[in-house]
Order: sequence, then C-alpha cells, then structure tokens
Amino acid sequence: MPLLTNLPLDITIDQVLLGQGADPRVIRARRPRLVAAAERALAEGLPLLAPRVVYEQLAVREVRHERILLENGHALTGPLVAGQLMSAQSVVVLLCTVGDAIEKLSLRALESDPVHSLALYGVGSAATEALSTAACRYFGQQAAEQGLLTTVPLSPGLEGWPVERGQPEIFRILDAAAIGVELLPSFLMRPVKSTSLVVGVSKHIDTSAHICDFCSRRYTCSFQEQYKE
Repeated sequence: MPLLTNLPLDITIDQVLLGQGADPRVIRARRPRLVAAAERALAEGLPLLAPRVVYEQLAVREVRHERILLENGHALTGPLVAGQLMSAQSVVVLLCTVGDAIEKLSLRALESDPVHSLALYGVGSAATEALSTAACRYFGQQAAEQGLLTTVPLSPGLEGWPVERGQPEIFRILDAAAIGVELLPSFLMRPVKSTSLVVGVSKHIDTSAHICDFCSRRYTCSFQEQYKE
C-alpha cells in the first residue's frame, strides 16, 4: 500500500494558536506571552514530528442511493459522501499522522507548565492539519496534470458522515498499521494527532464547496474566515 513520507509541513505561529482553539488576532493584540509560548513550542516540536500518509486511489464502480461503491468491494456510505462524490471517477482515501512524540511531550509538560503543554498541543494539531493539506495538494496537482479536478476533502464527523460510519469504512480500505495508527472502539484514532479523509477525482466536479459548509459548527464558529484565507 503506497505511503507518502516526505510531504512538506508549512506551519505558522498563527496556525499553532488556532490549534489551541485561540484567535491569533486576539492573542497577538492582547496576550503576547502566548505568542512567545507558541514560538517556543514550534521550535521544540518540529523535530518530533513524523509525518506519514497511507492512501489508496480506488475507481468508482457505481453510485447507489447513499452509497459510493468502489473497486475491490469497498464502499463509502452516507448523504455527504454520496452527494459530494457522486460525479467522481475515483476516490483517494487517506490516513495521515504526525506520530505520538509531540503528544507525549505535551502530556509530560502539563503538570509543570500548562501554557507550554497547550502550545505543544497546538503544534501537533497544526502539523496534522498541515499534513492533510499537503496531501490534498499533492493529489490535486496529480489530478491537474491529467486534466482532472478534485473535490473538497471530506472527513468522518462532518454532517452527513458520522464517525461511527466513516471511520470503519476508511480503516477497512487502508493498512493503518503501516503508519502506526489504530482505530479505537470509541472511533477515535491513536496517535491522537491523526486524521482520515477522502477526496474525489473527476473531470466534472463542483469546486465551489468549502469544508466549513459541512461542519456542524459553521453557524457559530468564529474562525471560518481565517481557514478560508
């Protein structure tokens, strides 16, 4: 099963702050100490990251009701994937992780330095998002070279694709052990700084959708504009 291990991670301090659940604009204006903590955590955390992606690109055989039937007997089910992938010729199924070293360091720092611990957590979150973005960009470029387009990436947990449905479907397709990831009975992943997603590939795709369109917090989230920048 193919792996990607050399994707570049472009992580900014603002992304680290976002990874902590903070608004970078507010933090920079009011809490410069937290910006310094994020800078320290990024410098310390970068060497600990072990970005790896395992993936499969499978042809779409049939779309039936709310089921995308793929080659080799696999399927993705639910109104979200059916609606967004119905015109796809193939689907790239991905599992990304940055490993567990930064998570362990964050936990060790929690008791003695909670601010530093939270900043390290933000680095891990930002790195995971940067890795999935880099992977999607990689497959987007591959598709473009063939005159094809890619859909917005879809992850279990978005509206119309609950984690209890989507995660097992992805883990049935991929060899998660190849990058040291396991699916827990709670449908969470270990290492925590991991993410799973699918991307459709085709000649004719609506590229106007944005990931925030399918998030249950889209009406209350204050960070949408920053993620769309």
